[in-house]
Amino acid sequence: MIAYLLIGSGVGLSSAPVTTTAVNSLPPERAGVAGGFTSTARQVGTALGVAVAGSITAGGVAGWVIVTVCGAAVLVLSAAAFPRVPFRQRVLPPRRRNRMIRSMRAHDIIIIGGGAAGLSAAELLGRARRDVLVIDSAAPRNRFAPHMHGVLGHDGLPPLELLEKGRAELDAYGVTVTTNSIESVTEVVRGLKLTCTDGTVEYARAVLVASGIDDVLPDVPGLADHWGDAVFQCPYCHGWEHRDQRIGVLASSPMLFQYAQLVRNWTEDLTVFVTDAGVAAQVDDATQQRFDARGITLVTSPVAEIVSTDGTLTGVRTDDGTIHPVDALGIHPEARPRDGFLAPLALKRTETPGIGSFLTVDAFGQTSHPRVWAAGNVIDPRANVPSSMGQASMTAGMLNTTLVNEDTDNAVHALTAPTSHDAWPDVADDGFWETTYSQAPPRWSGRPNPALVRVLTEELGASRGRAVDIGSGEGADALWLATQGWDTLGVEVSSTAARRSRDAATAAGVDGVTFTDTGLVGLLESTGDHAFDLVTTSYLHAPSQDRRSSLLLRAGELVTPGGHLFILSHVMPDATPEESGAVDALGFDEDAWEIVRDETVERTIIGYDRELGGHPDRIVLLRRRWGKP
Repeated sequence: MIAYLLIGSGVGLSSAPVTTTAVNSLPPERAGVAGGFTSTARQVGTALGVAVAGSITAGGVAGWVIVTVCGAAVLVLSAAAFPRVPFRQRVLPPRRRNRMIRSMRAHDIIIIGGGAAGLSAAELLGRARRDVLVIDSAAPRNRFAPHMHGVLGHDGLPPLELLEKGRAELDAYGVTVTTNSIESVTEVVRGLKLTCTDGTVEYARAVLVASGIDDVLPDVPGLADHWGDAVFQCPYCHGWEHRDQRIGVLASSPMLFQYAQLVRNWTEDLTVFVTDAGVAAQVDDATQQRFDARGITLVTSPVAEIVSTDGTLTGVRTDDGTIHPVDALGIHPEARPRDGFLAPLALKRTETPGIGSFLTVDAFGQTSHPRVWAAGNVIDPRANVPSSMGQASMTAGMLNTTLVNEDTDNAVHALTAPTSHDAWPDVADDGFWETTYSQAPPRWSGRPNPALVRVLTEELGASRGRAVDIGSGEGADALWLATQGWDTLGVEVSSTAARRSRDAATAAGVDGVTFTDTGLVGLLESTGDHAFDLVTTSYLHAPSQDRRSSLLLRAGELVTPGGHLFILSHVMPDATPEESGAVDALGFDEDAWEIVRDETVERTIIGYDRELGGHPDRIVLLRRRWGKP
């Protein structure tokens, strides 16, 4: 009997009629998983079945029956052992499940969201031969609607079916789609780190956010039961299906009075309801006149509940006890963008009355972070399926163009950059930096160093005053300090870098920051000791380590008693304590300085070839003691 069980496991799993019957016996939410399991199992089962074919022959008809039954049983039990997967996730092949152990290579682009916008962007980028990963939460905004309309060539198609078709098309272009939710997006060198809620970590050179929105419905009993069908938002999407019916409009604000006049285009039997008496009180004479002219009825008693009969919406009950017969109801939910995972990047947002707070993007979908782009409902809740798809395709094209330019810059850099650090002490003088900046486009990301932002935010809190950033580069750290309320000076030895910093401040509209190219020595001569409450320097280079240590000690002379000195340094392989920026090797007088932070952190770097690497940095934060020179 045991032999028959083993044989049946193989032959049963390799038999299409048996596996099909077994899968059909499972609940819908498990059938998708079982189908994927079956595909692999058939291959194993075929090999096993061939190996024991002689045994089956010897067993005769009775043996074949036992084998078949045992094979089906193995399949059903194996599929049943899988965790329950929602039906809408069945479009994901099992080979694309989440990977806790990922490759050590970053993607070109990660798209957050696998709806119409995200998949459209993915298809264009896949066709552009980019390495694309789509991370989808499997909860598209229109999943509540049985059909979508106004999509040329797909009118009446179920929304989830469109996404299934889209994912199938992506296979041809090597695009990977996985189901997960994003916890956070943070910066790394030349890219971004995405941490998922299940702990999975992915890296990319750029991110396109197409995560959509959540529609927050008015708090009316019974309303959610009909959302996506008899209760709708977009009359262009669903008005035709309710034409000439008794339609109501639930006004949660005076802005919905104009919406009611729009819905009137689909029916002559229209009633406007209000969520509270305050909304009804804002119906002025002009609005009432327009309602009267179009035969629109206004009910001023607030809505108490939505009435259903046998699962069908039949009316609206108001606080006065009256039931008003309606067949459908138009509403305007609060649009809540799914972009909380971007909080660590502190991206700019635009507040629009009646719509909400959404990411600020330019005409091509780029946010205030050069590596973060966005498209679809996550930036415009009014966009329907066709407009979201078109917008996402355009944004994807511009994103690819940006990466093409970066690829070319990297190739040029590879031709011109030194191949070793043997001559490093000889090339870090003032003239080198002016040549470096003047003969190349902007070198840096325009974003402040994350370590500086993190440490100063954690340690200094609301402290403000005069600050100077020494070796300010193209100004990102100094600009950030100014936006936090510091009266900031950026000091450079390169006039080109200082000019770019001033231009960046003007473009960003940041006040309270100035830039000079006098260098640290010139600053000391013009300013004197103890002039600043905060002195920062990140990755300060000098012709020699002795010279660097001397410059850091002189930078400390600028700090007023009670003020702070922040030093961020690279830690090179086999570096000495002095070279690694260890505080006890820099020569600061421990009687005059208190160590606030002294730590080494790992900085993730995405290489020019997208290979992931790590590099240690040393963070030092010192506070000058009171009463000490």
